[in-house]
Amino acid sequence: MKLTRAQRESLQLATKTITYTAAGTGLAGAATAIFTVTGQVLIQYLVPYCTVNLDQSAGTPTLALGVVGNTSIFLGATTATAIDAGFFWLDTSPAEVGAMALPAALTNIVTIANVQCLVGGTNNISAGAIRYDVWWRPLSSDGNVAAA
Repeated sequence: MKLTRAQRESLQLATKTITYTAAGTGLAGAATAIFTVTGQVLIQYLVPYCTVNLDQSAGTPTLALGVVGNTSIFLGATTATAIDAGFFWLDTSPAEVGAMALPAALTNIVTIANVQCLVGGTNNISAGAIRYDVWWRPLSSDGNVAAA
């Protein structure tokens, strides 16, 4: 089935909040699904916003944002405790600023793989939460993005 022009041009939104805990989504080496992708999609914008400070159980864990098979296509390993509540996570050296341009790595990515975050290092993220908002368009007739 061919997509209509309206289908190709319609921008859609999916949102998911991940709450990190040492025994679950914050576990070192653990990948957590954020969005399930079916078919082919264009991720127009992906915007991570921290709602609760990320904390550590010991050492310094990192957090990366990517897709299955390319775990840091959006954002590479970032010191988790540098991601603070009330601010966007837009690069690997988060700055507490009120506004900035969305970087290229978070725009216009085509994918067929699920979006995920990956805790790196040998220590856990013990607390915190990030809301992930993705605006996307289908590229195939079965293209879809849904909160995992």
